[in-house]
Amino acid sequence: MDTTFARTARREQLVEVTIDLLAEVGVEGSSYLRIAERAGISRGVLNYHFGGRAELFSAVVDTVYARGVDEVLALVEAAPSPGEALAAFVRGSVHFYAARRRELRALTAIYTSRAADTVSREQRSEHRREIERVGALLRAGQEAGQLRAFDVDLMTACLRSVLDLAVALTDAGADPGPLADELVRTVHAMTST
Repeated sequence: MDTTFARTARREQLVEVTIDLLAEVGVEGSSYLRIAERAGISRGVLNYHFGGRAELFSAVVDTVYARGVDEVLALVEAAPSPGEALAAFVRGSVHFYAARRRELRALTAIYTSRAADTVSREQRSEHRREIERVGALLRAGQEAGQLRAFDVDLMTACLRSVLDLAVALTDAGADPGPLADELVRTVHAMTST
């Protein structure tokens, strides 16, 4: 077996174990030793793959964002207009949150922790890229005359807040279909001409 493939597979397995533990007990309950024990390995093996909890948590964030991009960005890019792309982004995000509750709990645990080896969402380049993409989408909608004039940065922040609420609601068991429909209508009311 290719050692690079085996190493990559082991790292992916350790990220999944960490996601599970973070979703269950948060950052404070996810010590490096406890992660190793849950994975059925020694702390030394965990150290071989990750240089510490900060690196492992960073890999968790990378993984969750990559899944989000894979599942949502294609919907946005397939939309025929900026307005429909905005609706696809909202709808796709809500369905992603509902399907990936475990991952979103882990991400939330990392972002809301005050532990020294975690970072805030705003410090992550993935989050900044998402915000930039949303801003570009809103500007394109304005330029196409599909969206009214508004401050793009403020609207992007409002949209992020609406989607943060969707994370909490889907985690609590809200049906993603009606929730997505309502949020698409809400965003449309906020942005339409």
